[in-house]
Amino acid sequence: MSGVADGNGSGRPQRLASILHRFRVDRIDDPILLDQLQEAALDFISRTVVQQRFLRRMAPPPVPAGPIEWIDAKELATLLHRSESTVRHLPPDAIPGRRQAKKGYRVEWNKQIVLNWLAECSGQ
Repeated sequence: MSGVADGNGSGRPQRLASILHRFRVDRIDDPILLDQLQEAALDFISRTVVQQRFLRRMAPPPVPAGPIEWIDAKELATLLHRSESTVRHLPPDAIPGRRQAKKGYRVEWNKQIVLNWLAECSGQ
C-alpha cells in the first residue's frame, strides 16, 4: 500500500517541492557537484515519468457518457449545410467518425465526433 493512501508521508511531495523551490543552484561553485546534481535530477525525473506512465496504464478506461449516436448521410448533410449527394461523394476520410462494415454497406458517422470536428473547424 502506498504511503499516501494510509496517511504515511502524505506531506512528503509538498515538502520536497518546497525544499527544491528554495534551493539556489546559482550559488554552487563546484562543477563536479553540479554534474552530480544534474545526474540525480535526470534520474529522478525519468523515474517519475515511468511511474506516471504506469499509473495511467493501470487506471480504468473512462466510462462512455452514453450510447454512441450514429447518423446517416442525410442527417450529416443537414449538419454540414450540403446536399446528400455531396456528402456521399466526399472521400472516406474527409469527415471524421465514419464507419462502414464493407463496401456497399450502409455508411454512418459518429454524431459526437462530427460535432467536435465542426466546432474545431468553426473555431479557426
